[in-house]
Amino acid sequence: MSNFKAILFDMDGTLVDTSLHWLTAYQKFIEKFNVPYVREHVKLVDGKSLLESSQIFKDLYNLPHSVEEILEHKLLTSEDVYKVHALPLIGATDLLKQIKIQDNKKTAVASGASLNRIETIVNRFGWQNYFDTLASTDHVNYAGKPDPAVFLYAAEVLGVAPEDCVVVEDSENGLSAAKRAGMKCVVRHDDRWSIGDYSAADLIVKSLEDKEIYDFLGIKYGS
Repeated sequence: MSNFKAILFDMDGTLVDTSLHWLTAYQKFIEKFNVPYVREHVKLVDGKSLLESSQIFKDLYNLPHSVEEILEHKLLTSEDVYKVHALPLIGATDLLKQIKIQDNKKTAVASGASLNRIETIVNRFGWQNYFDTLASTDHVNYAGKPDPAVFLYAAEVLGVAPEDCVVVEDSENGLSAAKRAGMKCVVRHDDRWSIGDYSAADLIVKSLEDKEIYDFLGIKYGS
């Protein structure tokens, strides 16, 4: 059995399937601000707060628009991603349930999404009792991954040392943030969207249903 005292979950692409819907919002961004479509933008902004990603695109393309205008557009075009379109990834609810039933390790969402969007997802899918805290870049001055701030904040709130935490992620930026925080990291790799180097991961799985993630976290599989 694992010695982890806390499990920190990223949200987008890890617990809920949002990538396709974010791509739709991204297409609206392309049309509005007349910037090119570049697949590597996914890697560039993965795990970032919307404020950070707005600043990144403004600087990258020298946009004449204010960061606030870009941010407002991103907020408006992505609202339904969380309120309507996002659905739990296969195995997410079962894994969260088994962690609480079997071991009652401390758990948190630690995401680059805003707190209200995290709460929207948790409430939509009845996950309130599965998490001890919800950590957002809102809590750390909008510092998104690969900055480790949101993971360190979550660990502090839970009262668990970073070395006793394991992170479940899907992005290279998230993996880098977990390692910089001094935590272990499991990556749920999705061939459709995942871009980058995941060689630093302690475990890579294709699905939260995989027995390997249960074994790694010290949770009995198939209960």
